[in-house]
Amino acid sequence: MSEMIAKVDEKGRILIPASIRKVLGIRKIVKIRVGGGKVTIEPVEDPLRSLEKLTVKGTRDVEKDIRRLRDAAYRQLLREA
Repeated sequence: MSEMIAKVDEKGRILIPASIRKVLGIRKIVKIRVGGGKVTIEPVEDPLRSLEKLTVKGTRDVEKDIRRLRDAAYRQLLREA
């Protein structure tokens, strides 16, 4: 485990260096947990990327697929919460 000192700006933001984001696979969404006097940040896959993986090529019933994809996205978000 590595350790570093980071500056918190006037809006409360902390910059995570690109090298660390790359190693951890952090893109646009992270999960933040607070407990025991610590803050834990972990990457979360973008729900749209998850939906892209579920897309069926050549679908015939678009509305049905959209409902199925929305349900899958909702379940994914509940698991990650």
